[in-house]
Amino acid sequence: MKKVSSFTLYPSSFPYTSLDTPRSIARAATITSFGNLSSRVIGLVRDIVKSYFFGNGQAASAFELASNLPTQFNDLLAGGMLSSALVPTFSATLTDDSNLKQRESLGRLLGSLIGITLLFLFLIITLLWVFAQPIAAFITGGVNQDVAVVAGLLRITIPAILFLNLSGIFAAALHARRRFAITAFTAALFNISMIVCVVLFEGWLGINALAIGLLVGSIMQMLLQIWGLRGIPIRLSLNWRHPGLLQIVRLYLPVAGGLILAQIGVQISFIVASRISPEGPATMRYAAQVVQFPLGMIASAVSAAILPALSAISPASHNSNDTPAMAENRATQNSVSFNATLAQGLRLVLVLIIPASVGLYALALPVVGLLFERGAFRAASTAYTALSLQAAVPGLLFAAIDQPLIFAFYARRNTHTPTLIGLASNVFYLLLVGGQVWLNANNLRPFSLADLVLANSLKTGFDALLMGFFLSRQINGLRSFGLGHFTLKVVAASLGMGVGVYASMSALQYYFGNVGLLAHAVVVIGAGVIGAAIYFVLGKLLGLGEVSTLLSRRI
Repeated sequence: MKKVSSFTLYPSSFPYTSLDTPRSIARAATITSFGNLSSRVIGLVRDIVKSYFFGNGQAASAFELASNLPTQFNDLLAGGMLSSALVPTFSATLTDDSNLKQRESLGRLLGSLIGITLLFLFLIITLLWVFAQPIAAFITGGVNQDVAVVAGLLRITIPAILFLNLSGIFAAALHARRRFAITAFTAALFNISMIVCVVLFEGWLGINALAIGLLVGSIMQMLLQIWGLRGIPIRLSLNWRHPGLLQIVRLYLPVAGGLILAQIGVQISFIVASRISPEGPATMRYAAQVVQFPLGMIASAVSAAILPALSAISPASHNSNDTPAMAENRATQNSVSFNATLAQGLRLVLVLIIPASVGLYALALPVVGLLFERGAFRAASTAYTALSLQAAVPGLLFAAIDQPLIFAFYARRNTHTPTLIGLASNVFYLLLVGGQVWLNANNLRPFSLADLVLANSLKTGFDALLMGFFLSRQINGLRSFGLGHFTLKVVAASLGMGVGVYASMSALQYYFGNVGLLAHAVVVIGAGVIGAAIYFVLGKLLGLGEVSTLLSRRI
């Protein structure tokens, strides 16, 4: 490999080292999966607590608008660099954590990066803090929100930009040290901090307790990661010519454009949601939180599981000792194996996510009621959020298909195509939203919050369609694996399940009602169990092998 100073460039992927045995990789994957699951569970608890105290009203929406700003800066900066630039560069610097010289080299790079980050973010945070009032007026869209309240929340949440981005840098360094346990649970610590602050200070500070919880959470997760970096001699500097920094910039720039446009789309979503109704931003966030559960447990898990296998057997993989004939033969074998592995991953996603989407759509109202309907979150809030959840369900299905396709591109050492497709899908989304805003402004069609959420779902569908089209051209399609016929069987079984879920839900609501925690719990659990039984029976009858695999607990 070509070397620049003390840094090895990895244009495709970095090689396995003595730290990367199959056992250590499996252990890291297990820790990360458990950390992600705990984070999602505690994140759901956080939203339950938030809904209890603040519902989905104006105050809750004001917090969502204010908290979105530091999240966006994190996604755009350190979050966007984490996998594309920071981890590859840090991992190239530290291949042996016991090597003092390598730890010192990483410390110098971290010192330069942190020093420049501190200077840059200090200037950004100062400007944002000074102009919090006009920023609040902009992000609220000028209606349905108290601009002064949003500005006050912004002045609390804006400093979190610094700690969130430093956390992203430290997380990448911890990945390089193979200390995955710490990074896996930082999000859980963040959510716990918010829960504690709300419970302790809500009666005294009101909605400001949530904003303080966000700030405290960002500080706590940063401090935890600093503790994990002990042994790395970090010396702050402003050495912007450090070769590691130049490499990070080179790796990050190709994806920066897509990230910027994506964040513009996110901000427009919140502005439009705020203009639609005072409850819009908070309601949209609650619906998204529900959708993230099956997406993370199914699509993200399967995608993460098949990525190492796809990377190892990608046609882009090669052995420098191969002769031309051996290389050609290896590429052919890898191509077949690659397609088979991807097809199997897609089958697993489809057999789980399609029935999950149908069931969630049918049970949207009792699911939202079971999770959130208590305290300040009333029955009317449940009904409004359920409509947004139903509009988000198609996005769940599309995102679940999209993730394995994106990972397939990454496994083929191709990050440019997903970036360009992301740009196209965000433009598509902006056109959809712009068109609906125009129709509403001209009194041709009212623009509801469900319409806005559905536009985001269609954006994800457009992204998945483009991913599938361009990937199919690269791998010569997956027709030989019968995915089309398989999908029709899954859809048929899922629709049959959906009829059973709706019928049982109606019967249970007739006897137990549709208001109250107990009623929602009985409906969700009862209809869910009946629906799952119907799906597994229909799957067996239709010859869905993956259903048999699930029943026999072999996955």
